[in-house]
Amino acid sequence: MLETNTTGALKAARHRLAWLDQLAYELFRVTGRSQLMQCLWLYDRDVNRAALVQTYERLIALSFNRLIEPSSFPWGRPRWVAGTSVPFEQNSDPLPRSQLLQWANQHARAPIDPVSGPAGRMAIQAFDDGSTAVSIVGSHLVLDGMGALRVIASAVNGTGVPNPYLPKGGRGRLSGCLSDARQILADAPQTVAALVRIAQAHWYRPAAPVKGSAVAPAAEAVHDPSTIVELPAIALTVDSHAWLACEQRLGGDMSTLLPGFVASLASSLGRRRFSDGAISLLVPRSRRRGLADERALAIEFHMMNVAPEGLTRSLEPVNAARALLRGARKSQTDVLTSLLPAIAWMPRTSAKTLVNGLFDYSDELPVSCSDLGMLPEGLARIDGAPCRHLLTRAVDVNVTRRDLERSHGHLVVVASRYDKKVSLCIEACQLRPTPTTADELRLLVSRTLADFGLEAAIEA
Repeated sequence: MLETNTTGALKAARHRLAWLDQLAYELFRVTGRSQLMQCLWLYDRDVNRAALVQTYERLIALSFNRLIEPSSFPWGRPRWVAGTSVPFEQNSDPLPRSQLLQWANQHARAPIDPVSGPAGRMAIQAFDDGSTAVSIVGSHLVLDGMGALRVIASAVNGTGVPNPYLPKGGRGRLSGCLSDARQILADAPQTVAALVRIAQAHWYRPAAPVKGSAVAPAAEAVHDPSTIVELPAIALTVDSHAWLACEQRLGGDMSTLLPGFVASLASSLGRRRFSDGAISLLVPRSRRRGLADERALAIEFHMMNVAPEGLTRSLEPVNAARALLRGARKSQTDVLTSLLPAIAWMPRTSAKTLVNGLFDYSDELPVSCSDLGMLPEGLARIDGAPCRHLLTRAVDVNVTRRDLERSHGHLVVVASRYDKKVSLCIEACQLRPTPTTADELRLLVSRTLADFGLEAAIEA
């Protein structure tokens, strides 16, 4: 529900985080894991820095530039406040062109904090072949990928919603406490109902045993579960005509080659459901209601189950799975939404338990498969003129070995289209027998491309 009311009894709810956003915030507080989005523009020349600065100034004046202010009460709702300045780094010392993704990874790992700030960063980097890259990184706790792309496009076009938020602490302590208390009382009926649902669904249900092969304690003891693991990532670009021809050759409906490709790659990485060997694709769908929608995560999550065998010969199993997905009446988000009003009243670690139970990491091993489609008009002109290449990707930072053990590894794929090219940005890691390296991931992706008869330019 869009929570931007400003009149009457609902005024206390103004700029509160939506329930799903609050769950994501609680998970961040529990795990310290940052889920980020990054957009990369690549030009064959130096960028127009004056035009780029103008886009930057427009961007920080929009609602994209915001932070989360926790409530004064343990059970209160956090709210949106105006952001701090967004760092803008400019480096004219050229790097080797082969280090594009390494530079992008380094920029994504610079400090980002959606509470204390900054919640985003921008950078320019020159390369030794005369090309220049621009990077914008932001926290998913502030906006989802599609929302961020639309805001950036609106900054390029000189449109958008001006930042409506007060600075941190701008309500005053007494006024803020009274407002938060009123909101707690207003939320009480939903909170009680959610607590009852959780008790019925989880507290009285015996814990299901974790499935899969056991690991010998001696082998497990050599690993520190708090060790931070840098997830390998690659980006690939395929000619859109070749992509479409492959989809048609394999009998796929529109946009079924991506889930087929991801399912095949997931199978190679061992992310097959323990119960039946299928691949569980977690497919987000945007439900954003324009630029004034204050939700950070204005998305629904649907699970699409695909058997990976034979997908390089026929995409019919994906066609069937998509048809079932279109006809599904409930999504993972629908179930989650009914439980979220209780999140502030539960122990923090329960947020992780809630997500684990809904997405069943013990059996389904979900794979995130996000298709952003054709990128918004104007997005490519961040310096006033179209770039040559545009990449959008997800980046997970501060991921511990414990996190990867819990989810039995990691695979996230983000696809987008721009200028007759289809781009896939892939972040993946399996822990055994040893953690996946970038070279190993590139080899697996190359083999999967070859299996589908596709050629691609790969950045690693």
